Amino acid sequence: MAPSPSSSHPPPHLQSQVESLHGIGTVRARQLRALGVATVADLLEYFPRNYQYESAERPISQIKSGPLQLARGTVAAVDYIAARPRPRFEATLEDGVQRLALVFFNGAYLRGKIHPGQVLRVQGTVRFFRGIPQMANPKWEVIDASTAAIEEAKFRPVYPATARLPSETIGRIIDENLDAAVAQLPEWFDPDLPARRQLVGRTDAYRMIHRPASPEEAGNARRRIVYDELMLMQLGLGIGKRLRQGRLSAPLFRIDRLLDQRIRARFPFQMTDAQQKTVYEILRDLGSGRPMNRLLQGDVGSGKTIVALYAMLAGVANKLQSALLAPTEVLAEQHFLTISNLLRDSGVKIELFTSRTRRGDHGELARKLAEGEVHIAIGTQALIQKGIEFANLGLVVVDEQHKLGVMQRAVLRGKGYSPHYLVMTATPIPRTLALSYFADFDVSVIDRLPPGRQPIKTQWYRADQAGLAYDFIRQQVRAGRQAYIVLPQIDDDRAGAGKSVKREFDRLSKGPLNGLTLAMLHGQMETGPKQAVMAAFRNGATNVLVATTVIEVGIDVPNATVMLIDNADRFGLSQLHQLRGRVGRGSEASWCLLISDPPTESAEQRLQAMMRTSNGFEIAEMDLQLRGPGEFFGIRQHGLPEFKMADITREIAMLHQAREDALKLLDGDPELKSPAHAHLRQTLLRQFGDGLGLAQVG
Repeated sequence: MAPSPSSSHPPPHLQSQVESLHGIGTVRARQLRALGVATVADLLEYFPRNYQYESAERPISQIKSGPLQLARGTVAAVDYIAARPRPRFEATLEDGVQRLALVFFNGAYLRGKIHPGQVLRVQGTVRFFRGIPQMANPKWEVIDASTAAIEEAKFRPVYPATARLPSETIGRIIDENLDAAVAQLPEWFDPDLPARRQLVGRTDAYRMIHRPASPEEAGNARRRIVYDELMLMQLGLGIGKRLRQGRLSAPLFRIDRLLDQRIRARFPFQMTDAQQKTVYEILRDLGSGRPMNRLLQGDVGSGKTIVALYAMLAGVANKLQSALLAPTEVLAEQHFLTISNLLRDSGVKIELFTSRTRRGDHGELARKLAEGEVHIAIGTQALIQKGIEFANLGLVVVDEQHKLGVMQRAVLRGKGYSPHYLVMTATPIPRTLALSYFADFDVSVIDRLPPGRQPIKTQWYRADQAGLAYDFIRQQVRAGRQAYIVLPQIDDDRAGAGKSVKREFDRLSKGPLNGLTLAMLHGQMETGPKQAVMAAFRNGATNVLVATTVIEVGIDVPNATVMLIDNADRFGLSQLHQLRGRVGRGSEASWCLLISDPPTESAEQRLQAMMRTSNGFEIAEMDLQLRGPGEFFGIRQHGLPEFKMADITREIAMLHQAREDALKLLDGDPELKSPAHAHLRQTLLRQFGDGLGLAQVG
């Protein structure tokens, strides 16, 4: 263990800046901040990424072949060999019985540092050559002959590091300040809680994570720290949900049997049992007087829009406005078209708000919205811009909420008097995420597709087999069907790493799909041309639509039976599944064709997963495993802290424990105002920041 800082420097507080630590100057502090370490608390929570076993120090004559051997000896000779391409510095150690050969490649700088007669302690991997032990590029230090030997093997922490700030330096800084920092850590919970979960104390956990005596100690320390991270998140979400339910009131929706019949009469088909169940859950929330915060999950094509429209029409009947917020203009326009068609010849006034709404129309639409003449407003972020106000906003519906920042959603919700909040997603949320990041939502699941839907068959082609895929599209077009072809980008990039819509449209029109009617669709097109392309495809005038992922959500053409995704390795697994869901929306058999020569193992795993299953929740669990939670669902937008140690893809059992314990703790102290929970409350406020408030808006 390293010596403690000088007694003339009292231990800094956990929230003190790293510059306050003994021996940390401006340059070192800047290097630490680049790693996210700004305070003493950050340093304490800069956890090792793994551990290395270090043997006890042995005489050279007793060292063995293998990694991380530790030995000492006197330098007997040195030499520098300037051979190219790998010049090397060589040194020979001896202990009176055996010699140890050291070689340092590109070690010219050592000529002025290592000299005969010095005593060195060296550590490295030992290999024997003709009976002589050797170490290549070992770690070394000059010691006194009287320096005590390291008599015990230990596990040395290995920290995420940089070239200028190696793991050993980080470890030394942490070790020098560990005891003083750990002494300031309060225990968050009553002693019986960690004991019941067989967890070590909080101070013990932080000491052992940095100085484990064994792998078992490191594992016990990790369990406690993971538990604490999961508990903090569950407590934050639980407090947010209780505040929403207990303090806020929302417009009361009154729905009777006659209104229910009138709404259903607007739909061209009978709702499925799964849709009916979801509608009842939503109606119960809307009639409660408390703000609904419900997550509506359903695989692509399951009929979420109809469920949302039912809720919005219930709002209209109660003289309340609804807002439907979509992440892209294409999706907003699709919702506008679909809902306008369903409500044709009704008295419901629907308007579309996007950035491409003509300037002259924008002011008039804003006036109508503010005066209550618009019943359902559909739009993108244009709906939450300055100057857009509602007369009586009662319901906010957000489609694909993970594509929108939490602050943007907060602004929209703030335009009404605590409106009800319904989130729709066709990206199935893995159970682990639903239990964690969405614990403040009530969840409804549409788990059945409408009757008559055919399963989608998925086929993977290598690039040199692409002709087979294009031949199949020709066959389907001859049978009266249509196809999508999706590319990863609009224009060719300079690196030429992926195919583009513009180039492929030109190539396919003149080559493999010559004679068919092709159209092009991407996000940079103006609204008018874009709508014309979509209308022609819906009406069957276009055989093949060549597009970017702008069609990922929202486009519904039952006659389209083929989805060809080129450069499929460039897409995430959930995105591939979303694209696949654009077909199979009618009663005809449908296919998803993937063209790819995957460059990595993970890319191949994604394609294999697409071949193996079409279950959206299985796909989502696999995607979560491959990408991790932050990237999978834009967790950083959710207003919640990121984990430093926990991995919720593997901590499901402990997540259940933390959730159960958090709910029990909040039952006894809903806002953590008890003096016993003061430290826990302060930590929550510090880590969540505005997140506790933002948890109420998703």
